[in-house]
Amino acid sequence: MKAPNDLSIWSIIERLQRRLERQGMSAAAADKAVAIAVRQLATAR
Repeated sequence: MKAPNDLSIWSIIERLQRRLERQGMSAAAADKAVAIAVRQLATAR
């Protein structure tokens, strides 16, 4: 039986960072890109 996916915001952010790193982005660049995206979502009106 497969465990349910963790859909917490932290889990989603970590998966996104790992995906970007697998695609060739450095860890620092992935962190920065995700931080910018989260900030934009948080301030979107």
